[in-house]
Amino acid sequence: MENTHSLETSGIVYRAIDHIALAVIDLEAAIRLFTSVLGFKLIGRRHIRGAKTGMHSAELEHGGLRFVLCQGTEPESQVSRLVSEYGPGVAHIALEVDDVAKTVGELGTRGMRFDTSVIEGPGLTQSFTARDANTGLSFEIIKRSGEHGFVDDNIQSLFDQLEKSNSY
Repeated sequence: MENTHSLETSGIVYRAIDHIALAVIDLEAAIRLFTSVLGFKLIGRRHIRGAKTGMHSAELEHGGLRFVLCQGTEPESQVSRLVSEYGPGVAHIALEVDDVAKTVGELGTRGMRFDTSVIEGPGLTQSFTARDANTGLSFEIIKRSGEHGFVDDNIQSLFDQLEKSNSY
């Protein structure tokens, strides 16, 4: 084992996986898979527009598990570029923490790069890491304070920041 430090002694405590976001080619087909085959409940849909591009998304839940399905609205959108570069699949994994800013700071000292600042909204604070070239993964660091779903202003801010930085 390379690293035998527990998360608690390393200064970061992850509480749970809040959700997993998936980049998909066909949102409606993905919704059918999750609802008709896997038995998840569709709890929400969104359409987000940036300055140049957009995305459609759907939130699904079952037994405390939550997935967010995302489809780009045009070939230049972040999600479409992600699918083009890495294929459909995991866009990011959201890790629940007690203090987003503190966790972002600690991860930053360890070399983690971030594509967004800390985004705060009513009941929800979040930040997104840059995509790791080796694993293809991006992580969302998230804290909920009474908000079960997602805050439209937070999602719009996230989309705008990622679009501005040309990240996906």
